Amino acid sequence: MSASDWTAVIGATDEVTHAYTTPPDLNACRLYYTQIDERDASVTLMFETTALPERPPLTWAEREYNTVEIYVKFTGVRGLRVDGWQFSARDAGITLKPREGTNVRVTVEAEGSYLAFTASGSTVARFRSYLSSGTDC
Repeated sequence: MSASDWTAVIGATDEVTHAYTTPPDLNACRLYYTQIDERDASVTLMFETTALPERPPLTWAEREYNTVEIYVKFTGVRGLRVDGWQFSARDAGITLKPREGTNVRVTVEAEGSYLAFTASGSTVARFRSYLSSGTDC
């Protein structure tokens, strides 16, 4: 399954699917944040996009924004493999492959960067907008 139909694989995507007619393709988003938590056996990936929703949440109505962040948290992570991690990972290709039940196989690949694991659960942990200055750190 490609990253363009990720909401069919990830749990708790209602807020995203309500806001977007077609949710942004994760491969078109920038991977801005990766957290591996060995205590919680979880991996959180934060994607950033300038593709703004057609029906933004009501809580966004009073603020100006030009960027959206989508945090996807994977739980019950096993078989974690990391092979290098370069700045190029920000533009990585993401592959989500559904497995039996709620399991999903996640692969993040870019030149010099590779992250792969299987998770027993996944959810959109955070969905927010903000006004970006447009400069990268």
